[in-house]
Amino acid sequence: MNNVHISQQNRFYLLAVDLLKGIAIFPMIFGHSIGWWDLSISKSYDTSGDFVIIIIWITGLLVFPCFLYLYGFNQVNSFLRKKLDISYSQNIRGNSIKRVAIFFLFASITLAIMALIKAPGKLLNYLLTWHLFHLFAFSTLFLLVLWELASWVEKKGSAYWSYIQIYTILLMLCFGIILLLFIYFHDYTIARESSRLFPVSLEIKTILENILLDVSSCGIIPWLSFPLAGGITASLLNLPSSSIKNTFQKSKVLLLTDSTFLIFGILSLRTERFVSAGLGYASTFPHVFISIGLIGWIFVVLILVLDISQKIPRINSYRLFYPILVVSKISLTVYLIHPVVGVFDPTLISSKPVLLLLVSIYSFFFIILAHFWQKRDFKYSLEWIVRKVTE
Repeated sequence: MNNVHISQQNRFYLLAVDLLKGIAIFPMIFGHSIGWWDLSISKSYDTSGDFVIIIIWITGLLVFPCFLYLYGFNQVNSFLRKKLDISYSQNIRGNSIKRVAIFFLFASITLAIMALIKAPGKLLNYLLTWHLFHLFAFSTLFLLVLWELASWVEKKGSAYWSYIQIYTILLMLCFGIILLLFIYFHDYTIARESSRLFPVSLEIKTILENILLDVSSCGIIPWLSFPLAGGITASLLNLPSSSIKNTFQKSKVLLLTDSTFLIFGILSLRTERFVSAGLGYASTFPHVFISIGLIGWIFVVLILVLDISQKIPRINSYRLFYPILVVSKISLTVYLIHPVVGVFDPTLISSKPVLLLLVSIYSFFFIILAHFWQKRDFKYSLEWIVRKVTE
């Protein structure tokens, strides 16, 4: 049984991906709602009570880093799957470029809307400001370039390594470089956080810093490390081609590595707070290393339990986690539309318990929305648009 390859169903759909993505949505809504109601509570969350601490920690750990990690995993897993099928392998480049374009367009539209609402005269400033969707676009292109390079080296006659081994090495190398650059520029970005600009000024240095460093929102250094970590997980597991036995063996290496990152991040809490761009700060060592380690550890365990060994039958797992799984299908759409409540005056909410009750109802609304929207195949959602463009 251990030598049997993972089923076709598991290769094409992993319950763990949707479950983790869906779980991340709810703390995102709670965390952003707390910040909208009283920004000072979010910024000083560690003195605002246990519940707020838990919400902010989970939000910081699981939302943007989790989305990026899973996106990198899905992208690389898709490369591996399509490489096995000659009829699909030629579409890898075209579909990836389309994704780059659509995420760049999403970012531009989002920033243009923000400019029209807040400061129409600064439209260009907003359009040149780095956004999470820009990072999705860049990571897509970056993973594609590494894939093309690995394929090129293989075609040139690599006698020792296959394209997947070359690709894994390239991913690890770039991951290490990003982390080293993060460490090198860490003091500089911390010093610059007091002069963070949103939107950016029309100066080349400010624009480049905004893109490359974590001085505003999800700069390439260190945020590219999350999709790269997801990509490394996908390339090492190589689910489309690995046997169940090999998957368990490789998982041990991943779990050990993720545990190391997690321990290092926890130890660094002695000198730094757990903060990131979501709270208006530059990312600290605890944020980056704990996020990489914990997300990776949880994700690998979920894959092993739910998708590989299937300790719980697939149909039972789907029924059990249905509210989370159905919302996960529109996770980016929820991310984009959930701040619409910001048009209301937060002072209308009298206390923290009232806020939490209303946010719970608001979260439940998205479950209901997703349940009925799926009957129309989530038509016109961001996910539906991306799928249609890249079909």
